[in-house]
Amino acid sequence: MRVGVVLLGGMLLAWPTRPRRPHRVVGAAASRRSGPGSSARRAVDRRLPAIGIALALTLAVSPVVGLLVLGAASAWPRIVARRAATGHRLAVVDALPEAADLLALAVAGGLTVTAALATAGRWTPGPVGEALRRATEEIAMGRPAADAIDDLATGLGAPGRALVGVLLASERYGVPLGEGLDRVAREARLERRRRAEERARRLPVLLLFPLVLCVLPAFGLLTVVPLLVGSLPDLPP
Repeated sequence: MRVGVVLLGGMLLAWPTRPRRPHRVVGAAASRRSGPGSSARRAVDRRLPAIGIALALTLAVSPVVGLLVLGAASAWPRIVARRAATGHRLAVVDALPEAADLLALAVAGGLTVTAALATAGRWTPGPVGEALRRATEEIAMGRPAADAIDDLATGLGAPGRALVGVLLASERYGVPLGEGLDRVAREARLERRRRAEERARRLPVLLLFPLVLCVLPAFGLLTVVPLLVGSLPDLPP
């Protein structure tokens, strides 16, 4: 039984996951330094202690406990990656309206698209500012501006596609930026407001767990239990 659990755990950890698309925002230089298999090796290295603990529990305590630890070790990297992707998307949504406003002000002041990217990247926080600064650095090193702007779609994801489309239309076809950036800023603010309302609607559900497990038992201990203890002497023998 224990040998079977060990073999099953090894199959879970060795099961191939869906390949991820390379995140071009981190830059080609960082990708070359780290190598294509470095992220996979780091994920496996993080799971090695859990594998050892699972094997020890399997041999010493219980095969079921070892199987649970192996399953948790196999699923944890996917959970962490999903939460990181969600946090990145929310950070892009939060910073996108300010980035569109800064780009509109820079273009209205007479700057080119490349200079506007540099100005907006200097003052925009979060991953949006990092993506704009990286695109500016690539353009300064001789890369075509249209290609660098096109790569912004990979770094910003779905929330930034409208902004990238407006910038590309201006760079490739000479479309005026002012009206397009104003539209992107309005839509980004509506999206940010919608996500804020979604988080606010989820708050009562998140508060239900500590309410049931912490507040209600404490209320019972402070109110009901003293009454019961005080009434014990009055009970008939």
